[in-house]
This record gives sequence, structure tokens and C-alpha cells, in this order.
Amino acid sequence: MEHIFIPGKNPALPPLVLLHGTGGDERSLLQIAELIAPDAAVLAFRGDVPEQGANRFFARYVDGSFDLESLAEKTEQLMVQTAKLATEYDFRLEDAIAVGYSNGANIAANAILTREDGFRNAILFHAMPSGAAMPDFSLAGATVFLTAGVNDPLISAEGSQQLIDLLVERDAVVTDVWTQQGHQLTLPEVEAARDWYGTLL
Repeated sequence: MEHIFIPGKNPALPPLVLLHGTGGDERSLLQIAELIAPDAAVLAFRGDVPEQGANRFFARYVDGSFDLESLAEKTEQLMVQTAKLATEYDFRLEDAIAVGYSNGANIAANAILTREDGFRNAILFHAMPSGAAMPDFSLAGATVFLTAGVNDPLISAEGSQQLIDLLVERDAVVTDVWTQQGHQLTLPEVEAARDWYGTLL
């Protein structure tokens, strides 16, 4: 996948790994990263699965359900590439915080839930459960900030809660923020994510 890396002003801060929503690119979340952690290093990816000209991180079916084979394959590729780039850019993968919106949040959540070499810290804006069978390894030590909109037309409140439950049941520490909005990413969500990031320092 195409990516960009922006060195941090403070190398002691947890780096951010940015994963855009459908139709975005590696620059889509840079302003969000600047609001959350202006002095942290940033690694930002561009999804390489096209959907009618729009970039995605994995394929889905016409009805919106996930292509689970594509999701598993692309999650593995993401983690392999992130680990390689962590070595190249001299940061620790276990310190990194995945920041995903929509499609990007979904692949980040899948990496946490299904891979022992996956992310252990994440900010998930408007993520949903994949419907895939889940392994049972412990997520103790994982920290996740998650936002959901009660009026989101793409993700039901029940779906958002199911994802929270999947994480909590395996001992991840989850901070969830609910808005009255839809699927769009709002400033209060980003400000809440910034405040959560500050608690990790």
C-alpha cells in the first residue's frame, strides 16, 4: 500500500497509524492527527482495493456486508507492512495507535480482534463488527477509544455495541463516546479522542 510518514516533533509520543474511510487516501486524516497529537509521528496508508474508483482497505459485497476473505488477507498485509515500516522508521509497533474512520476503523478493529500481532491501541471512529469468527486470545493491555452515532445510517447502535462487547469480553479497556449524529466524523469526537490520547501519556 502507498503510505506517507511524518516524523514527530516528540519521538517519545505514541505514533499514529492513519487508516482512512472509503474514498479517502493517505492524507485524509492528517488534519485529524494534527488535532489529536500535533507532536506525534504519523504513518498514513492509502487503501489499495478499488470500489468504483474509491480507495478501500478491503472489499465488500453489494449489500454492504464484508468480504471476509478479503478482510483477513488485507488485515494480514496491513500488519506485515506496518511492522516493516515500524522498523524502517524506528518506532515500536506495540506503542502505535491506529486511528481509523469507517472502512479504516473496521480493518483496525479486525487487526485487534483477530491477530495477536495486531494493533493494541486504537481510535476507532464509526467502526462495526465484521461478522467473522473470533479467536479467543486475551486482549488484556489493549486500549481502545471508540465513537458511534446513534443516528448512523450505516451502523446500527446494536452493531456498535456488539463491537464494544467483543473487545471488553476479551479484557480490552474500551472508552466509548456516543453522539446524536450520523456516520460523519464530528469535531466533538475528535476532541474526545485527543483527550483520551492525553490519558495515555
